[in-house]
Amino acid sequence: MTYDAAFIQFYQDHPKLHAMDLPLRLETIAASFLRAPYQLEPLGEGENGIYSTLPLYRADQFDCVTYVDTVLALANATHFFQFEKNILSIRYQQPEINYIYRTDWFTDLEWNPHLQKLGFIKDTTQEILDLQQKPIAEFTTAIINKPEFYEKKTLANLNIPNLSLEETQRRLTQLRAEGEKFTPESSTLAYIHLSHLFDTQGEPNADVWNQLPNIAVIEIVRPHWRPLILKDNNRDYGTHLNVSHLGIAIRTLTDILFYHAALNKEVVCLPLIEYLKSFLDDQRPAPVSGIHIETII
Repeated sequence: MTYDAAFIQFYQDHPKLHAMDLPLRLETIAASFLRAPYQLEPLGEGENGIYSTLPLYRADQFDCVTYVDTVLALANATHFFQFEKNILSIRYQQPEINYIYRTDWFTDLEWNPHLQKLGFIKDTTQEILDLQQKPIAEFTTAIINKPEFYEKKTLANLNIPNLSLEETQRRLTQLRAEGEKFTPESSTLAYIHLSHLFDTQGEPNADVWNQLPNIAVIEIVRPHWRPLILKDNNRDYGTHLNVSHLGIAIRTLTDILFYHAALNKEVVCLPLIEYLKSFLDDQRPAPVSGIHIETII
C-alpha cells in the first residue's frame, strides 16, 4: 500500500470520525497508530528532496514530532486531500517544501508558534494556578544555535540513495552551508515544574492535575538539553534545546492518557501521571524538569 493509499484507507475505515467531538476524534486517531515502530526523522521532502527523499507523510513509523503532526492533521481533515494540506502546513513554515523550512527540530522556537498561528494549539501553561490563584509556571531560556546545528550535520543526516559518494558529499557541504542563512536565537519557554505536579512523597497534586486541559500536546522540558557533545554516541548536536519530547494527552473518565512515539520503541499509551513520575529521580545531565502545555483547539 502506498503512503497516500494508507491515509485514504484510514478515512474509509473511519466514516463517522468527524461526527465525533474533538477529544474522541483525537483518541480514535491516536489509538489507531499504537505499536507503530519508532523511527527518528522518518519523513523527508519526497522524491524531489535535495537532502532527503523520504516520504512527506507515512502511517507505518513515527518519531515523537511526526506522530503528533499526523494525529493533528488527520483530526482537522475530513478527507485525504485536506489531510495532505494540513500535514504539509504543519511540517513547513513556508508553502515551499524545503528542508530548511521544517518545524521538526526546534519545538519552542518554531513548532509551537507555527501551530498556534495555524490555529491547532494554544499555550495554556501560564493558566495553571496555585491555591492563591497565582500562576505557578517557571521559565527556561536556551540559545538555539541553528548555524552550528547545520554545521554539525553528517552523512547520516542525509537520505538520498542512489547518488555517488562525490555527489552525496557535495550535498552535505550544501546542507551545512544552509545554516549561514540563520543567526542564533534566544528561546524562552514556560513550564510547570515536576515539584508542582507531585508532592515530596511522589504523589500527584490533584489541585494542579485537575487544571490540565482535556486535550493537549504535552512537551517534556529539559532546560539546556542536548549537551553540545553527546557522550553516549559522540555526536555534536551543535545547540542546546528546551524540549526533548512531546505527545498527546487526553483526559478520560478515569485518567489522563499520554500517547507518544517512545524513543527507539513504538507508539504507546500510558497514564501521564505514570510517565511523568518516572522522571522524579532523573539523574541524567539536563534532567526532565517539567512540562509545557499546549491545549489542542
